[in-house]
Amino acid sequence: MPNAQISPISSVAIIGAGVVGVASACTLNQKGYEVTVFDPYFPGEGGSSKANAGHIGASDIFPLSTPGIQWKALKMLLDSDAPLKVPLKDFWPQIPWFWRFLQTSHGSRFQKATDAISFLGKNSLKDTKALLESYGLGGMVDYGGCAFIYDTKKSFNSSKKSWNERTKRGFSSESLNEESIAKITPTINNTFKHAFLSHEWGKVTEPVDIVKNLSNEAQKGGVVFYKNHVERISESLKSVLIEAENGSFQYDAVIIAAGIDSISFAKSLGDFLPMTAERGYNLTLPSPNIQIEIPIVFADRGIVATSLRSGLRIGGWAEYANPMRPANQAYFDSIARISQELFPGLDVEGANYWMASRPSMPDSLPVISRSQKSDRVFYNCGHGHYGLTHAATSAKLVCDLLTNNQNLSVSSLFSINRFL
Repeated sequence: MPNAQISPISSVAIIGAGVVGVASACTLNQKGYEVTVFDPYFPGEGGSSKANAGHIGASDIFPLSTPGIQWKALKMLLDSDAPLKVPLKDFWPQIPWFWRFLQTSHGSRFQKATDAISFLGKNSLKDTKALLESYGLGGMVDYGGCAFIYDTKKSFNSSKKSWNERTKRGFSSESLNEESIAKITPTINNTFKHAFLSHEWGKVTEPVDIVKNLSNEAQKGGVVFYKNHVERISESLKSVLIEAENGSFQYDAVIIAAGIDSISFAKSLGDFLPMTAERGYNLTLPSPNIQIEIPIVFADRGIVATSLRSGLRIGGWAEYANPMRPANQAYFDSIARISQELFPGLDVEGANYWMASRPSMPDSLPVISRSQKSDRVFYNCGHGHYGLTHAATSAKLVCDLLTNNQNLSVSSLFSINRFL
């Protein structure tokens, strides 16, 4: 039986008002769909869209699970200042996920994941720019690149292979000598001598502002936003029923873009969605006493620094843990201490602490797919810490899925079936 075609003018509900859900709402609305968005929070206020690093990292094309990751991970877990954290109690339930994660690092699976992320990356800057400019919001992104700083010459040399691979795939960069580093990033510790500058990189003025401004423009175009918790999704012959805390609603199709909460929706529908919470920590300094001109990634530390409207945001790390576990204050304290080592003169007083669960897939690829079980239910979730980076491109891909217009070779890359 052919898949149902959800044509423009059809009614579509989107569960999730983060950057992925809102970008999808905008794109579908521009195509002529009647769109309603459900979320317990106001747009951008829930999940990892609110206070992430604000990067559009187009040239970040490799899955997190790289060759030899098991040895790197073990070393990091033994170092309290390393960016990888896994609470022991939360490790055991995640063993199946970590096994799939490890498999991604091998041979053709690593290559396939890199190809898919590269496909998204080659379109992300262009699609993000087009989406924002269509609403007069183009000035909210700066495309000045990103500096990747290395602690040692050894780690810098080891990274050259990956930068060469990026170049082959069309992502330009250049190596920076000590003089260039001092010029481009004058406020960092002067012990850093080795860096690359990625040209395929953008930075927004403030992540939550992107979501709020897009949602405001979408509402002008007719998109309806319900601050409402969805409790259940069920499909009938030619429609989908959403049961929410404030009533029941019927639509021609539903898109699940609910971040980490997508797991429960998939389970209720009978779909297998191997997603886990990759929790990120950061602190935002309203009066940091220093300035940075472009985003900085301290590649050996898992630390990212970005100048945003709200202040200097510094953070990163990946804690694979139960999303309901309280934030670990010791991690914030460590990031603050490390930040002062990286930026002499940094003032961390008055820091605003934030932690959220990124919806992470074992192959670092989002699920942009029709449900296996429900012909009128679609997924656009699992972007990890690349939700802002790939939101606009993912929105275009899910729109193509609704109308059965997507190239099969592309749709297979992000299909939920890839985990069977």
